[in-house]
Amino acid sequence: MVDYRDVLQALEKVGKGDFVELSAEFGLRFDKAWEILTENRVKLYVFWPSGRVMWIVVGRGFDYIVYDQAGYCSCDDFFHAVMDRRARACQHLIAQRLAQILRDYDVIEEDDGLFGALMSDWRLSL
Repeated sequence: MVDYRDVLQALEKVGKGDFVELSAEFGLRFDKAWEILTENRVKLYVFWPSGRVMWIVVGRGFDYIVYDQAGYCSCDDFFHAVMDRRARACQHLIAQRLAQILRDYDVIEEDDGLFGALMSDWRLSL
C-alpha cells in the first residue's frame, strides 16, 4: 500500500501555494479535491461528551468516511486505485487533508447517542 505519509508531506506544499506542482503530482484527483474543498463538502463531526471525531466528505451520491490518520477512505477509488498502487490517494483523502491544512471545513457537533445511527447511514452509502 502507498505510504500515506508521503501524500501528507506532498500536500504540505499547499501552504506554500504550490498548486501547480500538486496538480502535476496528483493529477485530476487534486483538481477534484480542490473542487470538493471549494464547494465546502468536507465535514468534521465531533461527538460529545466522548470527543470522538469523524471526517466525512460529502460526495455527489454518497458520503465518504475518511480516517485521516490511517490514510483510508471508504470510496471505490481508494479500493480500486490506491490499494492497487495505481494512485497515491483518492480525491476525498486529498480534499480532507487540504481542508485540514487550510482550516477550511465545517465542524458539526453531535451527541454521542447519534454516533451509531450516523455510522450506519454512512456505511449504507458505501
